Amino acid sequence: MVYWVNGVRRADWIRRQEADTARPQDTWDMLYEFAGKENEIVMEVDVCDPRDGSFEFHTIEGNYPIRSQYLCQPSGSGTLFRMTRTAYSDSTFTSIMFILTGFISKPMMRKQNLAEVAKMKSVIEMQLPTTNRRR
Repeated sequence: MVYWVNGVRRADWIRRQEADTARPQDTWDMLYEFAGKENEIVMEVDVCDPRDGSFEFHTIEGNYPIRSQYLCQPSGSGTLFRMTRTAYSDSTFTSIMFILTGFISKPMMRKQNLAEVAKMKSVIEMQLPTTNRRR
């Protein structure tokens, strides 16, 4: 995540059942910087299924309660990648701010998410053998 998610400075596994893949209930700790403040967040894996290319996780500790879903599947001559993030409020104040600033924050988040997808694509392609890279 430090390579493609803006603001993530560190991400380390706390609990991992297997070394080669994430499993439901595995957790990781992440240091996330937003608006000049550092936040410690613990995330938990809900789904990780390499067969259908799905990975889902949610916040269990810290600010910024979110649920994220990633789907990566073959599609035609390329790959379908879908990323969904659902942000929840952590207080009444945050709820009100979501309502008042939604018309501004949604396009900003869409832009940030697209930038993160482009970064993720680059990181993944760098991992592939040269013969598998798309031009």
